[in-house]
Amino acid sequence: MIESDDQTGFIPSSDGRIARGEITREKVLDAAERCFAMTGFDAVTVRQIAREAKVTLGVVGFHGGNKETLFLTVLKRRVETLNTLRLERLEELKAQSEPTIESLISAYVTPYLEIASRGDPQWRAYAMLVARIVSDDRYYLEMAPLYDPVARVYLAELAKLRPDADPQLLATSLTLTVSAMISIVASQARIAGLSDTAAPDLPLAYKDVLIDFCTGGILRALEPK
Repeated sequence: MIESDDQTGFIPSSDGRIARGEITREKVLDAAERCFAMTGFDAVTVRQIAREAKVTLGVVGFHGGNKETLFLTVLKRRVETLNTLRLERLEELKAQSEPTIESLISAYVTPYLEIASRGDPQWRAYAMLVARIVSDDRYYLEMAPLYDPVARVYLAELAKLRPDADPQLLATSLTLTVSAMISIVASQARIAGLSDTAAPDLPLAYKDVLIDFCTGGILRALEPK
């Protein structure tokens, strides 16, 4: 009887075919991630992904499926890490002190900025990809199951702080916070151009101003009119 590896669940192959297959799959997904990040979903072709991965079209199809399937797989494979980081930050925050709007915003945006600032070019590509699609309603049905559950957890915490607040206003505030967070990753060149200064290379350098900006906006929006 052939036993599977306890950690992976894979049946070992004497010629390493399984290991090579996983490496090739990651190579295809990495290439797709870079292509989608650089030019967006609509402009990318499967042929372009194959060229970027240095494999044949057949290999892309075997390991990734069609372009739509590749796109969703690229999103799903990293979102769990981001969601876990956000939930961990929230639990740490609640264990240390009573949350505030500012501390909740910090816990939500900081993991994304940290990921976008990593030296790993694939994580940077993922951050750029999210920056491209998050404000496009065409992708909402695909993105909602990936991102909304954790967003709802944070909205519930905001509602505890402001129980009389309109739920739509809270949702709008968090959505605008996400837009500002995404802009830090996508608009560094414009910040440098408008300020006539060299912009910081890493998005994490904008953490404090981003949190101040979003917190101030939310507090102002929640004031009685």
